[in-house]
Amino acid sequence: MKGKASFLGQFLTNAAQVGSVIPSSTFLTRKMLPPAIPWHKLERIAELGPGTGVFTRYLQARRSGSSELVLFEKNKTFRETLKRQYPGLPILEDALHLENIVKETGRPFDLIVSGLPFANFPNELQERLFRTIHEALAPNGTFIAFQYTLRLRRKFQTHFPTMDTGHTWLNVPPAWVFTCRKQSERRSGNG
Repeated sequence: MKGKASFLGQFLTNAAQVGSVIPSSTFLTRKMLPPAIPWHKLERIAELGPGTGVFTRYLQARRSGSSELVLFEKNKTFRETLKRQYPGLPILEDALHLENIVKETGRPFDLIVSGLPFANFPNELQERLFRTIHEALAPNGTFIAFQYTLRLRRKFQTHFPTMDTGHTWLNVPPAWVFTCRKQSERRSGNG
């Protein structure tokens, strides 16, 4: 119960960053990260807005030992908790640094999982995040995000034309899951 109480407290003091009164359910976790994901092929994974680490636990258990998982959490309380739970993982503050990490290492992300409450953000920040995520993904990489509304579906589809939408009612509140794929860029003049 302590984790839920802490989550509620963070929501009450910083609703724009947290987005919900309780952590995501196991049903949402299964919808976001189905068994069909080829974990053995994923070299780099990023999680945006892990909060209390519901998806992080699942990612840690499924990813291959040679893969890299990087967390991005803006909320200081959650970030400190994650650092204690996962001392070996890089935990950074701002998801907008995704692209910088790719430029520094030369290695894009195969999977980006997001719990960010996009609907709570101003339009300019939404656009910056979508562009950053798109640029940080490997060719044919996957971006999976959940939202509590379909209001931003068009925005997701604008940046990721190849997208599947699912939902689970077994979450508080019920959630929509957007599974987006980055297609390899077409070059003009090459057919």
